[in-house]
Amino acid sequence: MKILIVLITLLSTISFNALSQNVTEIPLPEEFVITMDVTDEYPMIRTGYLTDSIDTITGFYKEKLGEPLKNTGNSTHHTLFYNYKEHKIKISLYHHNYVTEVSIIIE
Repeated sequence: MKILIVLITLLSTISFNALSQNVTEIPLPEEFVITMDVTDEYPMIRTGYLTDSIDTITGFYKEKLGEPLKNTGNSTHHTLFYNYKEHKIKISLYHHNYVTEVSIIIE
């Protein structure tokens, strides 16, 4: 019984560590400034900002991750939905005061 508990704990730790590495593998534009990184909790979140436009950032992610499964929004906010390494990724963009805030969430 103790061996089973140890194995289950080990397997859950390995899978959690693999997931936590995924948020750091999501590509970031060169001038991205990280304001928050939550890699040890679920969902994994990375937020930051850029001076680039929503269109420029959207183009960056289309180049790096391919066409999103779905995208929604308008000229001030936009959300891209991807599957990346078997996880759902949501990239939200919000433009205001000459910067674009970016939130990357691994669900």
